[in-house]
Amino acid sequence: MCPKWSKLSKNHKEKKSALILVICSSAHRTLELIKLINAFKGDTKIMKLFAKHIKIKDQMQLLLEKNIVHLGIGTPGRIKALIEQEGLSLQSLKYIVLDWNWRDQKLRRMVDIPEVKKEMVELLDSGVIAACRGVL
Repeated sequence: MCPKWSKLSKNHKEKKSALILVICSSAHRTLELIKLINAFKGDTKIMKLFAKHIKIKDQMQLLLEKNIVHLGIGTPGRIKALIEQEGLSLQSLKYIVLDWNWRDQKLRRMVDIPEVKKEMVELLDSGVIAACRGVL
């Protein structure tokens, strides 16, 4: 999925910035994905980016203190809030992954849940796509 991942991840030194953002519909789904990825992650540093059980200020502090984050996985609302409050930088962002086909218990995808759809569109519109293209 990510050409030259090993080179990208080795050269990534910037704090508060992820190389890949994975956008999920809920905190529960974020945790599921992190558990699945842990078996394959190798040296990749992962950070969960959602609002459940952690205040935004605390999460911003973790992003600043944590050595490096290669993969940020979270909900669109929290990711957008972190970007707006300058707790998460888009400077190193290379890829966006939308957890598009996963369905919840009611068989809804991300775009079928009005709140998530709205937050996702706002997040993508806030400069995330431009950051991946290297326009910012």
